[in-house]
Formats: sequence, C-alpha cells, structure tokens
Amino acid sequence: MSLQKAKEQLIQSLSEADNIVIALSGKWGTGKTHLWTEVKTEVLDDKVKNALYVSLFGLSSIDQLKRKLIEASVPGVESHGGVFDGLKNLFNSSVEAASKHYKALAAINNVNLLLMAPAVLRNKLIVIDDIERKYEKLGINEVLGFIDEYSRQHGSRFILVLNDDQLSTKRDQSELWTTFREKIIDHEIKLSTTAEEAFSIAIAMKPSKYEEAIQRASVTCGLTNIRIVMRVIKAANQILASRDLEESILGRVVPSIVLFSGIYYRGLEDGPDFKFALNVGNPDWAYFGRDSDHEPTPQEKMEDGWRMLMQELGIHGCDELEERLVEFLESGLFESAKIEAIIDRYVAEKEAMEARKTAQDFLFRSFWDHRVDEEQLVEEATAFPKIAGLLDPFVVSGLYTELSAMRGGDAIGTLIIDAWIKVFRESKQSVSVENPFNNPIDQRIQAELDAIEATTQDDMNVVDACLHVVEHSGWGTLQEVALSRASVADFEAAIRETEDLHRLGRFMRQMIKMRLNRATYDPHFGTATEHFVEACRSIANDSSSPRLANLIKALFKKPSMESELSAQP
Repeated sequence: MSLQKAKEQLIQSLSEADNIVIALSGKWGTGKTHLWTEVKTEVLDDKVKNALYVSLFGLSSIDQLKRKLIEASVPGVESHGGVFDGLKNLFNSSVEAASKHYKALAAINNVNLLLMAPAVLRNKLIVIDDIERKYEKLGINEVLGFIDEYSRQHGSRFILVLNDDQLSTKRDQSELWTTFREKIIDHEIKLSTTAEEAFSIAIAMKPSKYEEAIQRASVTCGLTNIRIVMRVIKAANQILASRDLEESILGRVVPSIVLFSGIYYRGLEDGPDFKFALNVGNPDWAYFGRDSDHEPTPQEKMEDGWRMLMQELGIHGCDELEERLVEFLESGLFESAKIEAIIDRYVAEKEAMEARKTAQDFLFRSFWDHRVDEEQLVEEATAFPKIAGLLDPFVVSGLYTELSAMRGGDAIGTLIIDAWIKVFRESKQSVSVENPFNNPIDQRIQAELDAIEATTQDDMNVVDACLHVVEHSGWGTLQEVALSRASVADFEAAIRETEDLHRLGRFMRQMIKMRLNRATYDPHFGTATEHFVEACRSIANDSSSPRLANLIKALFKKPSMESELSAQP
C-alpha cells in the first residue's frame, strides 16, 4: 500500500490493543523509518511517543539488543522513582568503579544491567529496525524468540521494520521469518511507496531549484527508493550548478540526468543499462539479431519497454551530454568545464532548443495520445517546415518517420526534410554532424552529410588524420574516412613530401604503432596500416632515395617489424 495509506493503517493498528506485534515491511529505501517517525510525531498516545527504538545494524547478540534498549530508555527510567535511581547509583558508583580494576566485576556489571531488562521494557512499545542488517551470528529465530518472550511475559508491544527483499537466505532465515510471521505477528503492513511519495520525501531533505523537472522525470522512471532519489537530485544539482535555465533546456538535460543516474544507482526495477540507453536511437542496435518471424523473447520484450520509457522521457537519441554523464557517474570525477560547455551551447542555441522541445512534444503526443486523430496531428505538423532548420537531423528524421505513417503525412514530412536540407546547404557547413551512437537519419539528409564530408575529406591528407589520432588520443569519422581511403600512393607521397621533420617523425611513429596493434586499429581504419607498410617497402627498395630508404629501414629495425619490409605484398 502507499505511504499515506500505510501510515493510516499503522496508526489504526496501534490503537487496537490486540495487535501486540506489528510488522512494517517493504523494499529498501521506501520510507519505512520515515513513516514511523511521522506516526510517532502525530499520535497523541504517550506509549507511542515514548517508544524505544533500536536498529539491529551490526548487532551480534540478544544481550547487545537488550543493552541498546536499556540505554535508549534511560531518560524514561528516571521517572520510575527511587528503585531505578538506586540501581543506577549502584552501577555507576560501586560496581562500575570496581570494574576498572577487576574484569570479573565488569562482567557482573553488564549482567546486572541486563537483569534490568524485564523491568525497564515492561509494557513498552519497542521498534526494532534494520532486522535484515543484523550481524550474521544473530539469527532471526533469536530475535523473534526475544519478541515472543517479552510480548507474552512482560506486556511489551513491538513494531518490526525490515526490508524483506534483502532478508538473508543463509541458515534458512527467510523461511524462518515466514514461519514466525504466521505464529507471532498479529498484523503486517506491506509498504509500497509511490514514486510521487518518494520524491516528496527526498526533495524535502535535498532541495533543488529544478524540482519540477526532476520530479517529472523521476516519476516517469518510477523511482521509489528515497535514498536513490536523493542521490539523483544531488547529481542534478551538481551538474546544473544552480544555473537559471529555460524550460526547453531543462527538458533536454534533466530527463537524461535522472535516467542515467537512476541506472547507475540501480533505482529502476528491471531497467536498462548504460549501453542500451546510449544506443537507444541506433536502428542497428534496436533490432540486432531479432528474428521477425518468431515471438519476441522475454529480453526483447523488456528492451521494447525500455524504449517506450525513454520515448516518454523525450530521449530519442543520445549525444555528448549522455557520454559525459556516463563518464561522471562511472568515474566519480566531475569535469564541470565539459558539462558547462555543452549546456552553454544549449543556452546559446535557445531558439533551437525550443524548436527541439516542440518537436519532441509532438513525437510524444503522436505516440501516446490516442485521443487525437491523425488529421489533427498532420495539421499541427504543418508548422515544422518553418523551424526545420533549427532542428538536428535526427529529430527531423524522426518527424518524417512518424508522419509518413499517417494519411496525408508523407507530404508534410517531405516538406520538413526539404526545408532542413535548404537551410543546411545555405549555412555552408564544413564539418559533418557527429553521430557517435548511429542514430537513424533519413537517407536524403544522409546524402547531404556525405557530400559535405566528401568535400572536407579533400582537404584532409593522411598525415593530418594520423596526427589527429596522436594529438587527441582518439579519432572521429573524418579521420577514419581519410585513413581508410588512403592508397599506397597517398602514403608514399605523404612520407616523401612532408616538409616538417617533426611532423614526419610523429606520423611515422604513430603509423608503426597502429601496425603493431592492428587488431585495435584495423576495424576502424581498414587497409590503412597495410597500405602504409607497402609504401614503406617501396621507398626502402628505391635506390634513387638512399637516405630516405635508410631512414625507413632504421625505423623498421625491430624483430616485430623488420620482416614487414622484406615480405611480398
């Protein structure tokens, strides 16, 4: 039951005297201790307000449990008059003083203190929390035996708070708990906190100026663990750094922060992992290995659910923001400059972000809002050609895909594609659009991107591409294309014609490194290292350039490379 209903039920159960032992169970982090604190504050019954609370976390014996309860009762003990005052004085003066010199008396001191337990705990309401976190030596049967004894013989009442999903299976504790649940527990309240309730508790303890945006995404993700929601809020606060952001910007960044934080902290029940989330827009990833002629497997059905979740969050594809989020969450190192640069770009592109949000809202409604007919959606889409140039190619492609399935929508979708291409051509962009996760792109848009990339490729030689790998410890699409397309003649020309000897040195060392580690590089650069070696072999055998030939032979003079020059192509 929900948190509010569970609280009402607990108050009602406490008012009924025949409920001697009440169990409050549920999953970890769903607010059971918080619920008890609220009940204790609201109820007027003195026994409830003066209840003794103890956590079993780390306790290994019933004697430790009793001692903790006695210590918790000390403020109340004084109200019982001279009997307990005399006992306290006895322990604190005579026995305790002597125990400093005689270990035997220290043991007697502890035994005498424990002898007080029946009198101190008589007719008390005792709350025992964290039952599943007890030390392994302390068995559930011992705990429940203590409860049975004190409830029957000393009039004590109990509230047992535990995370039943984490109850140890060692020594059949889970089965034993079930048995005692049937024999000594009078009423059990099973807490099932809603995502809304979990967020309301978490935000009170960890405030955020982005409360509304975080709440929407948190509820959509179904985060019910209060501790995890607090961590998600903390991550959002750290990443966004109290910046004043427009709704369109928040709509872009907050859902990703919440989802990826929720994945990392394992707050989503049967949720996706980072790899799936990063590739959600990749059509190859989406249906890789599926057999369209057979019923989807349980895993495939689960993945379909994940896609629907991300669609509801408005995450149709991932870019460098999500990459940085994963780096931050996995490493714990927050490189604020990288995140700030991304958000600064979003802010600078405010108009584009607003257009993107409008498009994402449309895609959301198109999928989920069964009340609207296709004619109305197609009519709404007539506004997109005017703002198509502000959208990224992935969103434009998504709009066309959605509209083309509607009656009369293909024409509007085509207008949107044409409008985007027109703006793209007029902007005279000189770089290709980064698409690290292979998000789907309409073939007409892809053709435009390929044309731009081909033009840029003409200006990038193999030396530039290779040195980019050295200087950036990585590469992009342009470098892959330049090196994979390079012929033997291209490599030979690069070696012979490079004027800057330092550049030549870095180029040769990097290409040799790539050849030595071809299993790593060949999948990205194809025949590049093979063509490089053939070019070096040609130069080494060229008697008209003896100095350069000797340089090549010297660079290849190592057991793992020398044979490359003598091998036949």
